[in-house]
Amino acid sequence: MFGGDNVAKVTCSIRFLPLLAKDASHSYKLVDTAIEVIRESGLKYLVGPSETTVEGEFDEILELVRRLAGEMENHVERFILDVSFDYARSGVSIDEKTALYR
Repeated sequence: MFGGDNVAKVTCSIRFLPLLAKDASHSYKLVDTAIEVIRESGLKYLVGPSETTVEGEFDEILELVRRLAGEMENHVERFILDVSFDYARSGVSIDEKTALYR
C-alpha cells in the first residue's frame, strides 16, 4: 500500500493546537513556529486558515509529523496535533484538489 518502488504521493492536513499558551498572541507565534518546521521539511505545502496541507510520500510526512511534535514539545507543555491523510493508489496532489478554486 505505502511501500515498494512505485510510491504514490499523499496529502496530509496538519492542525497544531497549543493548549497551555500564555495568550492568543503566544498561540499564533507557536503556530508560526510549527509552519516554519513544515517549510523546512522541503515538502510542498499550503497554509490554510485552520490547517496546513502537506504533499509527499507517506513516510516523508510521518517523519515530518515526528519532527514537528518533537520541536513543539520544546515550546509548549501541551498541544494537540491533528493529522489527516488523503491516500489514493494513483496518488493525490494539492494542485488537483484545489485547481477548481484557483
